[in-house]
Amino acid sequence: IKNLTPPLTNARAKNSPIEIEALSTQLYGIHHKLINVCLKLADIHLQNYFSSNLLQSLRMAARMLRDATTLVEPRDIFDFSKDATDNSRLYGRSILLQYAWLWEFCGHFARSYAADPLWRERGHISGNDLLSLFKEVDSACNNITKLCFRASKWRPKTSVSVASHGQVSLQSLSGIVVLPEDFEEIEASVLQKEGCHEAISTSKSILNDQTQIKRDNRLVLVAASVCYSHAVDSYLFLADHNSDAAKDGQASVDLGTINKISTKPDEPVAPLLRQRLGDASNEIGKILLAESRTVLLNENADRGRNMSHVSAIMLASAQFWFSQGLDQFTAGKDLRNIALLRCNLCQCCKIRANTNVILPGSSKDHDKKSNAETFLQKA
Repeated sequence: IKNLTPPLTNARAKNSPIEIEALSTQLYGIHHKLINVCLKLADIHLQNYFSSNLLQSLRMAARMLRDATTLVEPRDIFDFSKDATDNSRLYGRSILLQYAWLWEFCGHFARSYAADPLWRERGHISGNDLLSLFKEVDSACNNITKLCFRASKWRPKTSVSVASHGQVSLQSLSGIVVLPEDFEEIEASVLQKEGCHEAISTSKSILNDQTQIKRDNRLVLVAASVCYSHAVDSYLFLADHNSDAAKDGQASVDLGTINKISTKPDEPVAPLLRQRLGDASNEIGKILLAESRTVLLNENADRGRNMSHVSAIMLASAQFWFSQGLDQFTAGKDLRNIALLRCNLCQCCKIRANTNVILPGSSKDHDKKSNAETFLQKA
């Protein structure tokens, strides 16, 4: 790379298209191989708790991916329209696949850290280290997101950031999500607008007061859901644009290659990847559901404080995450986990029926008995 970069700079200064193409192609090939090596090393380090090496491998893969994109960006590599050349599509497909694999490994790292205490004992790594890594990867890959998804005006289908209306991102990892329609219902049922915002702030404050291990696990799990969402959306983007090109007889993105990680030839996303995203969403929902119950118990112990609205916010957030997990398990046709997520959603409905927690829908019917029957019937 050091030997080829100066000649490429000179070729660009002289505006020599042939030299630029030749040198940039060679440099891209080197970057491509280095990214694959880094991701393979990341897989090995992940199995052996080599946290420092794992952080370095993922950071280097992200930087190499950014540099590789810059090398071939002038060729319109993310133009998958019928007018695009086959070579440019192959570059774009290759970069998007590595982009997806990089985010998959970030998601694996996050889930493993949240589930396995050995990362703290043997790996000597904290949750903040992981969150810093993910933000660096996101910053390095921002150009890919801008050139690929935003330029084509393709709307992500799995992103929890989109589903939560921007309330979940690598910069906002509390896990508290109140959808606009739920906010309006809670506002109409319980509080004024300012009071509802105050309840959300109180909910986040309660979560921030958790012990460090619990807090780190929650934040890392939310980050894992964001990482997996990026990977799933990349596969869906390639599948959608391949099908569009196939209609015009121009398909050059071979879904057979994408589906090497899938168990079924007609699925662009491996069921195992969807399962991991669903598992992360389910774990976040369970954490928020437990906190919602804890808030209610503390309210019963201290009659002077009314915390039902705070519990409502947490319970609405738990339902959001259970619903996200259910969507992934349904897409992956994972019947066991579909049943599990429906049971967890039933727990939310039971709490709504058996307590005075006021949640979206409560204002539509003032009869408490009727509300209980409604919620239990929904469960």
